[in-house]
Amino acid sequence: MPLMDSVNNFQKHWLEQTFDDYDQTTLRKPRKRDYFSPSSAHWCPRAIWYHTMGTPQDPINANSLRRMEIGTVYHEFVQTRLEKTGILVSMEEEVTWDDPKMLGHYDGIIKNPETDEDYLLEIKSMAEPKNKKYLQYLPKPEHILQWNLYSAMTKVVKGIIFYINKNSQQYYIYETQRNDQIISKVFRKLRKVRDYVDRGEIVPYQPKENHDWCNFKSTCERDYFIKGM
Repeated sequence: MPLMDSVNNFQKHWLEQTFDDYDQTTLRKPRKRDYFSPSSAHWCPRAIWYHTMGTPQDPINANSLRRMEIGTVYHEFVQTRLEKTGILVSMEEEVTWDDPKMLGHYDGIIKNPETDEDYLLEIKSMAEPKNKKYLQYLPKPEHILQWNLYSAMTKVVKGIIFYINKNSQQYYIYETQRNDQIISKVFRKLRKVRDYVDRGEIVPYQPKENHDWCNFKSTCERDYFIKGM
């Protein structure tokens, strides 16, 4: 049983601190890129600019890092079953696009055993929703956007966005197909960001974007409200 003074001071146990310190070492170091990533294409243009320029992200707290790593475990859980069932065609292969320049690794391409058609698979883990009405908003728009970019890059027009509930292990499976309007809209946004990068200018502040979950919120607010950028 823990000592009362450590409970009252909310001091982390040394084992928890050891785990948290390790988790921080798993983060990728920021670096300047000459390409965009499908997984971040739903961000606001200014956040994409920061990411492309190699700007360090805001610190990530311990619980968020744990959730990310547990999500990776569930990702591997699904991939193992794809391999064992024999429907996996390929997994996590690198794909690229020229204009705008993109690079990424799709989750998987699977084959429908009934029709022999290829399906592009996007795997996502999720927590038990506090409100069951949340399920009516799946698949999430950012996941549809990401899937469409990989659809263009792989040339696979049909697909599945696959969610696994980390609390109940329940599956939520949504079939989809390529939407060229979504792809064209994202391409236009990425090309505009690339224009700013090429000119050496920062993308203007985006007041209408949702800033709650931005990975560069502190940097962006400091640049805009203090430096006037």
